[in-house]
Amino acid sequence: MSSHVVFGAGLIGSFLGACMHHLGINVALVCRASVRNKLAQGVTLTDYQEHHARAEQLNFLDSDILAKLSAEHINCDFLWLTVKCHSVDQAVQDIKPLVNKDTVILCCQNGLGSDKQVKDAFPDNIVLRVMVPFNVVELEQGHLHRGSEGHLTIEQSSQANVSTDLMSLLNSPLLPVALTQDMQALLWAKLQLNLGNSINALADIPVKSMLEQRGYRLVIATLMQELLAVSSELGLTLPKVTSVPASVIPYVLKLPNFLFTRVANKMLAVDPNVRTSMWWDMSQGKPTEIRYLNGAVVDTGARIGVSTPANKRIVALIMALSHDNETKAGSNINTPRATGVDLARPVSAKQLQKLIR
Repeated sequence: MSSHVVFGAGLIGSFLGACMHHLGINVALVCRASVRNKLAQGVTLTDYQEHHARAEQLNFLDSDILAKLSAEHINCDFLWLTVKCHSVDQAVQDIKPLVNKDTVILCCQNGLGSDKQVKDAFPDNIVLRVMVPFNVVELEQGHLHRGSEGHLTIEQSSQANVSTDLMSLLNSPLLPVALTQDMQALLWAKLQLNLGNSINALADIPVKSMLEQRGYRLVIATLMQELLAVSSELGLTLPKVTSVPASVIPYVLKLPNFLFTRVANKMLAVDPNVRTSMWWDMSQGKPTEIRYLNGAVVDTGARIGVSTPANKRIVALIMALSHDNETKAGSNINTPRATGVDLARPVSAKQLQKLIR
């Protein structure tokens, strides 16, 4: 049986690892001691469609012991890298004991570009990108809940049947899996949806509540229209990752509430408790992935000559309100304090609309 390791298991990684364990897959988790303690008594897995499972006696690899070993001592056929984008640099060093010549590395980061660091560090290994479209929340200790729709999507490998075999192994009601041959376009389509993560973090309310307010939707629609202009200039055709085509989503978001609730019922089919990962990061005083999300739109737009002022101002505001105090080299983002709004959460929809004008 193939051996899997989920490295950097937070909410997404723990959910992924627990689903694998429930399916009888040989998997071990590398995570912080605080996460390990929460999962030590087993994990209850649920989702918004009322699927339910229980994963008992998960396997863990201690990171301190891991640092003293080599790949020869650990059997790792598939390494799932589930750390945040800003932690990939350090993770590349930390996973070296796990990577042998045959290890397949799966990069599960949000945003764009972080997989390059992994490919540069392990040029002889198969490195595949993975798109995680759904949210996971911890309803209580040891209870992980998938709160929104979407298939975990694995990049189609050009070598053997690696991706197809993984899909067959993992696909299940709690963890639906798909493949794609055009991961770059899919990641831009996912990035379009993820632009709302920053607005959710600033609004400081659940995603469902945010989407029910037209003011916040108008801001997200503006951010998305800038992304669509950038992706169009790049010559990308964004795949349909929701029930609505990528180019139509901003127009749906702009609809009056009474129409939006009728047309976009699937957008609102999220658990009322769900908040985005950026909200969690900001609430816990951690760095965010803003540079790889809205920041990726800003940087790419600057490189190809497409203006993205709304995304640029949202990046500045997130940086001002979080621990993201160092601007990325070449990002050309204004000083965080030059935002023109009160630097405190929650930020109202009216404040954000004023900011991006």
